[in-house]
Amino acid sequence: MEVRQALSLGDIRSHNTPDDCWIAVSSKVWDVTDLLNNHPGGPEVILKYAGLDATSAYNEVHAPGMLEETLAAEKFIGDLLPSNDVPPPATILEAETAQSTSPQIQTQTQTQPPVTVQLPSRVPIVCEKPALHTLISAPDFQEVASHTLTAKAWAFYSSAATDLITHSLNKSLIRRILIRPRILRDVKHVSMKRKILGCDSTPPFFISPVAMARLAHPDGELALARAAGTKGIIQCIGSNASYPLSAIVGAGTKNQPSFLQLYVNVDRPKTADLLRKAVSLGVKAIFITVDAPVPGKREADERIAAETGVKSAISGAVAGNDKKGGGMGRLMAQYVERGLVWGDVEWIKKVSGLPVVLKGVQSAEDAVMAVRYGCEGVMISNHGGRSLDGAQKSILVLLEVHRICPQIFDSLEVYVDGGFEFGRPYLYSLTYDQEGVEHLTQSVILKDEFETSMRICGITDIDQAHPGLVNTLDVDYLVAKGAEHPYVRWKPRAEM
Repeated sequence: MEVRQALSLGDIRSHNTPDDCWIAVSSKVWDVTDLLNNHPGGPEVILKYAGLDATSAYNEVHAPGMLEETLAAEKFIGDLLPSNDVPPPATILEAETAQSTSPQIQTQTQTQPPVTVQLPSRVPIVCEKPALHTLISAPDFQEVASHTLTAKAWAFYSSAATDLITHSLNKSLIRRILIRPRILRDVKHVSMKRKILGCDSTPPFFISPVAMARLAHPDGELALARAAGTKGIIQCIGSNASYPLSAIVGAGTKNQPSFLQLYVNVDRPKTADLLRKAVSLGVKAIFITVDAPVPGKREADERIAAETGVKSAISGAVAGNDKKGGGMGRLMAQYVERGLVWGDVEWIKKVSGLPVVLKGVQSAEDAVMAVRYGCEGVMISNHGGRSLDGAQKSILVLLEVHRICPQIFDSLEVYVDGGFEFGRPYLYSLTYDQEGVEHLTQSVILKDEFETSMRICGITDIDQAHPGLVNTLDVDYLVAKGAEHPYVRWKPRAEM
């Protein structure tokens, strides 16, 4: 095969068969012959554009950079020359201008006088986004997203498991914990800087991992990475991200720290390859999701059909529809290893050589086990109420750990997720691109609220926070006291 540096559409048109298939995407020509039988949507989807420029169709369902990640370097044929078939920009602009002037068309029949018909210039906007500066809280972003995202994207992002009990109580129980401020303290200068797994962070939180952020904005995780870099916050990149890991890491600033959330693949070599790639890209830690060996039933997500062809650039997970529904959370989790056990933690540590955090710890007993298996941290989480409905609320697990095994705080870092909203609000903020993420993070919302609360509490540094500043009496009776039930001793009888 002759490889050239620059090709025209005429050069690639003859490569349009199952045995010789080229396509052009974003001005690059690729030989995708070997990909046909492995394509999740089937070979017909690709063959429809064989020998053609497939950029528009490709970008509707794929993140830029996926071909570079998927295909070997020798499959790149060359650059596509500009086509003479494409009208010059001035012509396109004139056409758009003419269309936007809402022309009047006259129709006439033999029995009726001429009738003037006013053509609409465009389809009316269902909801116009308010100006970014008018959004002053995280719920404001959620409200905008509920009106501006597609129905499927909103269902995927906002849904939770079954009856939404855990999802709802995550928030409501946190609001039952009261603060005991101290007064007459000099709070002119406040610092909320922390080190998270040795990495500097301007606030004491990070962007929780999210899936398929490109459903909210074309830049998706890239916009999150850029904003994280400008605002000094760490991004935990999700296994089911829209963009390749290298693209997300590369979108940030130089030496910007990032973590990787990991769903262990049933095909273990793929997980090993991903871990090695993360190391080569400078990822600082691995967060293993351990609370979702199977996905929870998210009814809102199931009820709306998924767009076919939507695919994660990291895990390769593909959205679709079946007899159960169109749940993206369920169908994109088919690759997840259901046989994950404690011994696998040691394997992941050995392959990556990176600090390992267990994401989804929900009992004091498992927090102790995490220390035993050499984890550097645990994230107390119930998957935002998206996994097992009825699971303990995150704040109760945190208090349980303090009550039963307080010694673990000397051995590893403990994070809590669920009801604090450092995941979904960031997805919703993407409706305003990178600027929205920065607005949510910086001086107007999260950091501002955190700093204001510190000052009113009478502290100027996170190190000054202590248990005496909170009153947990309203929820203490809900906190478990041990691994055994306090009085039920029933055991099922064996039956033949």
